[in-house]
Amino acid sequence: MDDMADRMTPATDERYRRITAGVPRLSDSELRDLLHNGFGVSAVDTRPLAGETDQNIRVDNSYVLKVCSADDLVAVRFQNALLRHLASAAPDLPVPRVVGDVIAVPSRPDLVARLLTWLPGTPLAEAGRRSAELYADIGETAGRLAAATASWQHPQPPPAHYWEFPHARTVLASSDVAAEFLPLLDRLPTLPQQVVHHDLNAFNLLVGPGPRRRVVGVIDFGDAQIAARVTDLAVLCASTMRGQPDPLRVAAALTAAYHRVCPLTSAEVDLLYPLVAIRAATVAATTARLAAGREHGDPRHRSPAAADLVRSLAAIPADVGTATLRHACGFPAHRNTAVVTDWLATAAASSVVDGHFGQLDLSAGSAVFDDADPGDSAALLAAESSAILAARPAVGRYGEPRFASGGALRTGVDVFADPGTPVSAPLAGTAEVGADLVLRHEPAPGVRFWTIYTGLSTSVAGEVAEGQRIGVVGADGRLTVRVSVVPAAGWLPESVGPEEAPVWQALLADPTPLLGSAWRSVTESTLKARERHLPHSHPTYFSEPVTMVRAKGCRFYDEYGRGYLDALNNVTLLGHGHNRVVTAAARQLSRLNTNSRFVYNVLTEYTEALTATLPDGLDVVYFVNSGSEANDLALRMARYLSGRDDVVIIEDAYHGYTATVADVSPSRYKHYGKPETTHPTPVPDRYRGDYGHEDPQAGAKYASHVTDTFDRLAADGRAPAAFLYESLLAGAGQIVLPPGYLAPIHTAARQHGAFTIADEVQVGFGRLGEAFWGFQTQGVVPDFVTMGKAMGNGFPVAALVTTREISEAFDRAGRFFSTYGGNPVACAVGLEVLRVVDEERLQHNAFTVGQYLRDRLGELADRHDLIGDVRGQGLYSGVELVTNRVTKEPASAETLTVCERLKEEGVLVYPTGPAWNVLKLKPPLTFTRAHADELTEALDRVLEAGW
Repeated sequence: MDDMADRMTPATDERYRRITAGVPRLSDSELRDLLHNGFGVSAVDTRPLAGETDQNIRVDNSYVLKVCSADDLVAVRFQNALLRHLASAAPDLPVPRVVGDVIAVPSRPDLVARLLTWLPGTPLAEAGRRSAELYADIGETAGRLAAATASWQHPQPPPAHYWEFPHARTVLASSDVAAEFLPLLDRLPTLPQQVVHHDLNAFNLLVGPGPRRRVVGVIDFGDAQIAARVTDLAVLCASTMRGQPDPLRVAAALTAAYHRVCPLTSAEVDLLYPLVAIRAATVAATTARLAAGREHGDPRHRSPAAADLVRSLAAIPADVGTATLRHACGFPAHRNTAVVTDWLATAAASSVVDGHFGQLDLSAGSAVFDDADPGDSAALLAAESSAILAARPAVGRYGEPRFASGGALRTGVDVFADPGTPVSAPLAGTAEVGADLVLRHEPAPGVRFWTIYTGLSTSVAGEVAEGQRIGVVGADGRLTVRVSVVPAAGWLPESVGPEEAPVWQALLADPTPLLGSAWRSVTESTLKARERHLPHSHPTYFSEPVTMVRAKGCRFYDEYGRGYLDALNNVTLLGHGHNRVVTAAARQLSRLNTNSRFVYNVLTEYTEALTATLPDGLDVVYFVNSGSEANDLALRMARYLSGRDDVVIIEDAYHGYTATVADVSPSRYKHYGKPETTHPTPVPDRYRGDYGHEDPQAGAKYASHVTDTFDRLAADGRAPAAFLYESLLAGAGQIVLPPGYLAPIHTAARQHGAFTIADEVQVGFGRLGEAFWGFQTQGVVPDFVTMGKAMGNGFPVAALVTTREISEAFDRAGRFFSTYGGNPVACAVGLEVLRVVDEERLQHNAFTVGQYLRDRLGELADRHDLIGDVRGQGLYSGVELVTNRVTKEPASAETLTVCERLKEEGVLVYPTGPAWNVLKLKPPLTFTRAHADELTEALDRVLEAGW
């Protein structure tokens, strides 16, 4: 676009002179007199606005005064009539209202003026990041506007103007788009015609405040004209795409939304992409010419982004652009795809290569990559290359997302064979000249397609018979066979991203009737199987669940090979697939795995290492398989030893799924009723509760609710058996216990003969940073400590630890035995976890990185009002989202949406809390500052874009 101005024609273009002539210049006093005498408005504040041909003045945030040449009177009356029609026919459309009529300017007979209402809002061009919902609303608003003007007519249509599409022939007569797209303008008269806005650019669309931004204004009807309906959408797309990282996706979103409310014809959609390119080139060329001549023009449009968009569009083949927009509207992406695939499905083709070729899986779930670090692209490529060499001869699947290529889907079938392997034509065809061998096939009337052979050593030319040898596999040992429904060219890719795949797979159709097989996602079938065989109450994460196939460190990888930063999984304490834990488990499993009634050294090694992390006296370990079982056993022991049934808990707690612990978990018993023996006490929440962060006695005051409950129960003759608590409240919304909370409770519990049970299932093993166990942050020693989840880094290991005195008293209840609890593999894994936490200083990492993460999140709170509170300890944090910081109304729906959007950004978090309005952040302890930056920057993007 650098020489765009030089290619403008001709210098005598009268319409160009009109947009560069400048705007009228009435003085402030003249404007105020005009407002007062002509419209009865006594202005207090007047401010100039940008304009191409009109002098635009904002008046008291209530009106816009527009002054223009009297030569434009016909157009101005047309615009006023159109706005009056919209006010009547579509009153919900946010367009200006006309105030009074068009009047002559008394001091300037060559000028006329009119008054419109002012619409508040931010121009889309200045609104920052945009959400998918905003794009949808923009497209739907444009469609509603088109529907409202579809049948409206006016006796005096406005004269032609510079920005009309037919005028692009003059503007772009010698430009790069002239030969390809300008001839298509001849189709415009054959398309549906109506009055259109014709300037739905990003400065004429006003949006409201975030995060739920929507269109609140459509302004500047100065270019309104009778034209092909689809030109309005083309203008909208060309402007809104500007400056966006994926402009074609923006165009697809706008087009889909427009089509939902104002259905387009197939012929309109076929012409839309060329019109977008023409409009973009027209704006860029005009911008360049204005800049070169230092001429008047609307300064808001003078942006390098105009030329950048033209360059981006030039890199997108027209077939791809049109196919993308057709797909967005629900039309077949290409008209020929079904014809070609139907013919191929029944065709009798010859073999491309002879002999048996096995199938080689190179997707993310393949065993090929089991020994490679998924975060090391070089290691993945090396693993792929080794597998190919070992597997030859083999074929790779069509549509397979290759893990070593970042999940890019193959658009053909790969043949991995020794160089020199003969290759034959599966069908008769005609060879075409190109870097690859291309055969054109026309096997039946109306059926035309091309086969492309990349990596073939060949000299074939002219007509080729079915089964004829066309060459041999080249030196790389890889032949890629593709089928194209469009003329083959160098721009046809061998791999595409998952989001582009539906369109590209319509252009580069499935070649497996000729060779090989196709990859298919297992998500749909897996979800159906879950529906058949799992309880409906068994949830999945996210509205569109992700099928995970592997994980390493702090990342998951889905079936497409896409990585996701894991910020929610506190089970894998050391990170996924930690090599030392994997080795320990495999070694012990191959050596010995049995039950704990047999004697084996790893059991005692582990118990000694585990109890060494606890206060003196807590040295008897009961091994089980889950945190629920550990809590169940603790309550059974407390009730047996005390002879009591009542248990005091904290409201909104969760302690597991067995019948016993469900009865002391409000999030569970709320579905069937609170048992009489369960006594919840207030959550010690210093953000929402009665005693806040500003109260230094908050801990003691919250504790008094618990001790008062002890006293009340004792007075009623039913003193409690136990007080069960989480050391940091997870289900209650990541609530950090206030200082001084547990100490008076423990003292009162001892006085009443009640046992104290610290549920460390969620937060133990150094996660809180400042201490190895959560209860240690409060300076107390409980009677029982329960643990699980992170204990085995994903392997099922859990335990209850108590004192010898308590254990011996419980012995009277009979033998304790858990078949799998404390098995050799579980102990070997648990022991290695403790060693890694110590040797890699992960507790210290939790402390420093956790604080860094909360500091970064606190910075976001300064910019985003949705964030009400940031809290946590170590690598266990919560971000509470509220719709109003004063009332603290929970932003429950917004929180779930934020999690969904973060997933799209490649970051996994999920809601928690009674109102599900808290982002729970509990990543592996190997989480780094770089990971914290990645998380907060993604959250910042999501909150800025809104929804």
